[in-house]
Amino acid sequence: MGARKDLAKSFSRLTQEKVEAFCLEWVIGLRFKPVAPGCHVSINQCPLGSVALYCRHFEFLNLRHPFSNFVLNILEYYHVLFGQIHPQVLARVLHFEVLCCASRYDPTLLLFRRFFRLAKNGDWFAFETSQVDTCLVSSMVSSLGVWKDRFFWVSDEIVPFKLVWRHPDAVLNEHEPSALEINTRFLNTLRE
Repeated sequence: MGARKDLAKSFSRLTQEKVEAFCLEWVIGLRFKPVAPGCHVSINQCPLGSVALYCRHFEFLNLRHPFSNFVLNILEYYHVLFGQIHPQVLARVLHFEVLCCASRYDPTLLLFRRFFRLAKNGDWFAFETSQVDTCLVSSMVSSLGVWKDRFFWVSDEIVPFKLVWRHPDAVLNEHEPSALEINTRFLNTLRE
């Protein structure tokens, strides 16, 4: 439980030079003004006008900028930020997107909500499998090693809408969409 409640106790060890090198390597434009937060600033102290990004989201998940519309739709709909999502949890979003594209369908928020729901996981948020349909991701890496101490800020211009830090005590009362709301042919394709 302690590891899940340490968001305010996790500090970045990145220097400004390492942040800029990371951004160049992962093609995050320096026009987004990447900044090393300092060794005594936690990720939940992200300054106004900035967005926190974990390096592990890029290294482990191969997240890329510009972010896909699907990933942005998920963040906007659930009012969560990259800094509030564990890399393994974001992996579910990206795996779902790849699965949809491989099945020759556009990933949609409605269909994602049929399989996953937002849940609290200590100070972070998670996407757990819904009670309605079976899990699409059969296995996940169980450990990423150290990841919470490598984050940085970028200008909020990196996303096309206003992001707000969701409070961990926010009420979650989202219901999964019914099968009638979903393209059943697509649903059956994903279950195969």
